[in-house]
Amino acid sequence: MKISLITSILVLFGISVLSSCQYLDRHGEVEQQQRDYLSEVKSVNKLVLAQMTISKMATINDIDLTKAEGMKQMAAGLMDAVKVGDRKAAYSYDTYLRAFLDLSALTPEDVKVDDVNKTITLTLPPVQTEFAGRDLEIREDHYRVSGLRSHIDPKERAEIKEKMNTALKKEVEEKSEFRSRLEAEGRSKADAYFKSLLGTDGYNVIVNFK
Repeated sequence: MKISLITSILVLFGISVLSSCQYLDRHGEVEQQQRDYLSEVKSVNKLVLAQMTISKMATINDIDLTKAEGMKQMAAGLMDAVKVGDRKAAYSYDTYLRAFLDLSALTPEDVKVDDVNKTITLTLPPVQTEFAGRDLEIREDHYRVSGLRSHIDPKERAEIKEKMNTALKKEVEEKSEFRSRLEAEGRSKADAYFKSLLGTDGYNVIVNFK
């Protein structure tokens, strides 16, 4: 059995946690008062900005004797060659990576309001990324076992899934473009979100990142 691994990604952008504030007096009427911008921003707490779906595919094919590596693969390839029929399959599964902001540690120094120049300068923490789960089961995209060939059993499927999971996590850690792409889009979404949230009273909102 030869397992080949392929990776593809799908990026979904959009803020999944929103916040709004309303100021009411004791009679339930809208009250004109000084807004607490720091509390408004911190109330969001954890802001998820974008999510990336990373798909890993594994294909199973008979070993090509001309490409066999070592005696074990050569022996397996020879066994495959004398058996009647075909044994090919393709499996895939998704794991999810997301970009977010942790706003719980913001301080008054991070939200500066200039009432004279009608400017709010917001300094946000760096956009972070994290794994946000994965599919429990692998998907069977293609399956062809004919002749006298043995079916792909649960043990082999478990081995395939583990190889896909290990390879995928290694790629994410080694290839910075996965996280970099999410972080860049996260900063863009955060900029637009907080300008919309805080700029409703005619203030010009400047968003910076630590």
